[in-house]
Formats: sequence, structure tokens, C-alpha cells
Amino acid sequence: MEENRFVQLVADMLYRTNRESVTLDTSYKGLKEWNFLFEVSLAMMLEEEYHVEVTPEDFSNTNTLGDLFHRVCESRFHE
Repeated sequence: MEENRFVQLVADMLYRTNRESVTLDTSYKGLKEWNFLFEVSLAMMLEEEYHVEVTPEDFSNTNTLGDLFHRVCESRFHE
């Protein structure tokens, strides 16, 4: 799985944040769009794209897009 593609998929969901500023170091919970609906939409996108179920606990235990990316990678590896 490519990191750049992951970041681009998340950036494509944004409408208030400058998409070019989004990196693996971005604290996604600090994004202007971040709320419960965005969390659900992000989880659904990750499930569709990577066939990985991201739980509320996964969001609670990660802070940056890099953290989330590694969580998704771990889930795919353990399937």
C-alpha cells in the first residue's frame, strides 16, 4: 500500500482544509472537517479501498494520518 495514495484519498475528502498541506504527519483530528460524520466517512472509505474495518478504538488510538496508515497496513497484513 502506498503512503502517497493513502494521503491523497484522505485529502480528496476535505473541503475546508488546504489539501496540499496534508501529509502523514497531519493530525487528522485537528482538521477543520473532523467530526463524527467525517470519522464514519473515513472509516467507510478505508473499508472500501483497503478492505479493512477501522473501529472507533482505532481512531482513539491514533493521532496522525501516518498512525492511521500503519494501523490499516497492520490490519491488512493480519488478514
